[in-house]
Order: sequence, then C-alpha cells, then structure tokens
Amino acid sequence: MFKKIKSPYNSFGKFWSYVVSEMSFNFIWPVVATYSGLWLVKYANFSHANVGLAFSMMSLMGLISSPFVGYLGDKVLEKKYLLLFMAICSVLLGPFMQWIVLPMHGSTYVMAIILGLVIGLVMNGGTSVNEQYEQRMSFVNNFQYSWVRSGVTIMGFIAPLICGYLLTVMPRKFFWGLSVSGFIYLLMVIFFLKHDKKNLGVLQDKKAEKVNLKGILKSVFTKKFIFLIIFLLGTVPLSQIADQQIINYFQTFFNTSHGTELFSYVTTIQQVLAFVGMIIIPWVIKRIGYRNGLAIMAIIMGVRLLILAFAPNWVWVAFAQLLTGIYTPFWFVCPMGYIFSVFNKNEFATIQSLSTGAAVQISQTIFSGVIGMSYDRLGFHLTYTIIGIICMVFALFGAAFLVRSHKSKKEPAAKLSDSSVANE
Repeated sequence: MFKKIKSPYNSFGKFWSYVVSEMSFNFIWPVVATYSGLWLVKYANFSHANVGLAFSMMSLMGLISSPFVGYLGDKVLEKKYLLLFMAICSVLLGPFMQWIVLPMHGSTYVMAIILGLVIGLVMNGGTSVNEQYEQRMSFVNNFQYSWVRSGVTIMGFIAPLICGYLLTVMPRKFFWGLSVSGFIYLLMVIFFLKHDKKNLGVLQDKKAEKVNLKGILKSVFTKKFIFLIIFLLGTVPLSQIADQQIINYFQTFFNTSHGTELFSYVTTIQQVLAFVGMIIIPWVIKRIGYRNGLAIMAIIMGVRLLILAFAPNWVWVAFAQLLTGIYTPFWFVCPMGYIFSVFNKNEFATIQSLSTGAAVQISQTIFSGVIGMSYDRLGFHLTYTIIGIICMVFALFGAAFLVRSHKSKKEPAAKLSDSSVANE
C-alpha cells in the first residue's frame, strides 16, 4: 500500500527524514526561547542582566552568521558540510551547559557573552542552514517544502510537554535534551537525508555568474532586492515585535491570572491552524504565486494589528492571535520561494540570509525598544494603530512593487511541486 504513494513521499530518505530532521533540530527553539531564562536564573545563578546580555549575544551571532551561512550554502549546494557542523554543535550543547556554564554560576559578563554566541550560532545560524538546505532539496526531490516545515508546528505541540517534564525531573541536566535531539538530527544528516542526483541541475543557473562577492553586491543594489527589503522591513518585524507583548495586552482585559490560561488555549489553536495551513499552502501558492502570497501575508499582518488596536474585549484579541496561524504558512514558504524564482539561483542562500535573515533581525533590534517604549507612553491601542497602518501601507507597497517571478523553460512548474512558481 505504502509503495503506491507517489514518490518521494514513499521514501524515508527523500522526504520523511527531512521531516524528522526538522523536528529534531527545532527542539532547540522552545528549550532556549521559553525555558532557558528560567533555568539560567534558578539553577545557573545568572543575574537577569546577564541573561539579557546572553540573549542579545544570540541575536548578534544571528546577524553575524547569516551572510556567511548564506554564502557558504551557495558554495556547497547539496553537500551536507554545514548541516554536519550544526548537528555536531547541537550534540555538544548538553555538555557545554552542564560542564562549562553551570559551574561558572553566571558570575561574569564574559560567560554570558560566550553562552549567547554559542547558542546563537547553533539556534540562529543552524536554522538558516537547515531551511536553505530543505528548500533546495524540495526542488531536487520534488517534495512539498511546506510539508517538511510543518515539523516546526508539530514540535510546537510536543516540545512543551517534553521540556516541562525534563525541567521537573532533572533540572540540572535539562539541556542534555538538546544533545539527544541533536544526536537524532546528526543521524538524519549522516545516514538518511538523500537527494535525487539526476535533478541537481535545478539548483544552478548555468547562464548566470557563479556566486562571488562582485555578483552579490550587484544583486543587492538592484530594484528587486531593495523593494523586497523595504517590504519586509515594513511588515514582518512589526508583526513579530507585536507578538513580544501581546500576552501582556491580553492580560489587561482580566483582573486575575485566568487570562494567561486562556491565552495558552488560544496559542494551541493557533498552532493547529498553522499546521493545517502548512499542509494546504502548496495548492494556494500554485494558484496565486509567491508574490501575491507575500502581499496576502502582509495584509493579514496589518489587519491583525488593526484588530488589536480597536479590540473592545479579549475575544477580539484572541481572534487576532489566531490570524497568526493563518499567515505563518505564507511566511514559512513564500519568501524563500520568491527569492529562488526571482533572483539568481546561484545566490539563493546569500540573498535569503541578507533579506529574511539579517535585515529582519536588524529591524527587530532597532524597533523592539522603540515600540516597547510606546506601549508605556501611548498605550497598547494607539501603538497598535500606528504600526498597523504602517504595516498596511507596506503591504500595498509590496503588492505594487514586488516583481513577478519567472520560469525557466527547462524547468516546468509541474516538476517543481510547491516550490514551482505559479503564473501570476
């Protein structure tokens, strides 16, 4: 029965191993983003200032590593050198936290800096490596990239249960969970991730220059790159920054802690919507194309922010939060597909790292503090109104100025699955 399923979905190596590797690698996100702050203060005796410094260093390492990861990715293409490096680093995180970080008791700024840089390299740099490789292999193996990325939403259900158990039962060895998940990831990379060697030509444009610094500089000064950066900076970071404090906004509608419990239920439903969206997004993109997908994503973001701005009660805030589950599939799939179809394929990973990677993180770094301050001075409603209007303006900008993707005559869309570009 299983053999009758269309290739590559009947192959563990050419599809399912990518799902498993996505899930095992992304276990690092809930561990670090949700639980590491508590662990560092309670068990490693870090001060709150040092925890904040460590998280700043994580973001800094993400910014530093993005261009290098992208450039090297364009050089190695289907080879798994970067994946292997990140997998080995993941396995070593447990010993690093147990034998180096814990004994230091968070006593120095230097330790906080080292911790942030190490975790940032694996978490942020590794995410870029993983996503870029999977996107490439979706073209080569002809699978739905979004179906592999749905592993992130699956981990969104599983990880909190595992993390809560580990933190309760073996708190001082909590981070060894990352070594276990990293070991699974390493096994996938070494033994199971496979690709169709006959279709590797799809990864390169033989008519274009091979990746080099001169070509990259030429690409980043083109209108299509500048327009993409402007569009991203005016939409994605605003929505992501709004998420940083939305639970505090939600709680303002309650006099008790009941709001926190309700918000957790809303977040769970949001993950379900995101998972369903990742399954159906290939058919949506096939009909509307990546450019229109980006515009729709930004419009949903803007509408969500405006709903938050005028929400009369917690029900409307909850509804706005559920919209996150609607636009998440567009964010996971459309930017990378757009970049692959519009720019020089030989520079795919570099362009992706400079746009959806470094540029968005820089914007978040700059505006997080500004928007956070405006919550105190202007209030949630007025702040969401301002950033919602800004987001809608840039969404319309994207609809007008993002370019139409092109197809190569040698690479018919029918053979590129959800990574193919629809006629727009």
